[in-house]
Amino acid sequence: MTLKQLEVFVAVAETRSFSRGADKTCITQSTASQHVQGLEEELGIRLFDRGRGGALLTEAGKLLVGRARKILAECDESRSAVRRFVGMEDVVLRVGASNTPGTCLIPALLDQFHKQYPKVRLEVLQGDSTSVMKQLIDEEVELGFIGGRFNDERLFFEALGEDTIVCAVSSDIAATGKQSLSQAELCKVPMIVREQGSGTQKAVYEAFAGTWINKDSLRIVAVLGSSEAIKRALLNGTGYAFISSMVISEELNHGQLSTVRIPGLNISRKFYAARRDGRELSPAAAAFWDLMLSRWKTTH
Repeated sequence: MTLKQLEVFVAVAETRSFSRGADKTCITQSTASQHVQGLEEELGIRLFDRGRGGALLTEAGKLLVGRARKILAECDESRSAVRRFVGMEDVVLRVGASNTPGTCLIPALLDQFHKQYPKVRLEVLQGDSTSVMKQLIDEEVELGFIGGRFNDERLFFEALGEDTIVCAVSSDIAATGKQSLSQAELCKVPMIVREQGSGTQKAVYEAFAGTWINKDSLRIVAVLGSSEAIKRALLNGTGYAFISSMVISEELNHGQLSTVRIPGLNISRKFYAARRDGRELSPAAAAFWDLMLSRWKTTH
């Protein structure tokens, strides 16, 4: 049973004529007869009584025609759905993002993306870099934007811009303390750090490898799950923290937070766009991927 057979069968049923049914489906009368005959042979029963009144549905034909119409309508809707998908109409695009890309990079181009593709709804699932990678692998999201690169053959990574991670503290504490801390002094001040799996914290600990500092030597007073939580804790004077300069740029400009220099410790990291390797992106995902790369590769 093929869709063409069902299409011809319904056309003949509606016109009560093999010739008019053939015209309606843009085939010859003999081809229409072959399609209906093939359907009858497969089902093992006649679908039409052929006589002076034309092609009239048998009881079996009456049973089939309603179901055939539903199948053809569903196929038409499926074709329309795919056309809307390809044309990026009424499409939902799900992407994963770690904290900094999710709060700084993606919001910065939302207006441009919406203007170019007004019928695409973007849903951003935020988490740490490790959880975003899991979302990608589990196919919960189509794209991921994170603050570090991971070794996983199932994923393809492309570098975006670069970010500087600074040691920050509230301006009130900075005013009474030093503008620079030695590595030994850094280990004595109260530190707020990100959770395991954070791209920011991964970059910080990797930078420690070139010094005698290690995470066990720090005086950690809190482990928090987002850059926003770290920023709030800094503003409340809880202690010092390594954080993306992009995340606190406004607070630095307004004098609410200050940076503290750590001689011998300069930390930077790249942001990465990630997707499943060897898989074709949807049109909406491909457009968003290209926009992210063109925006952040040229400006950072």
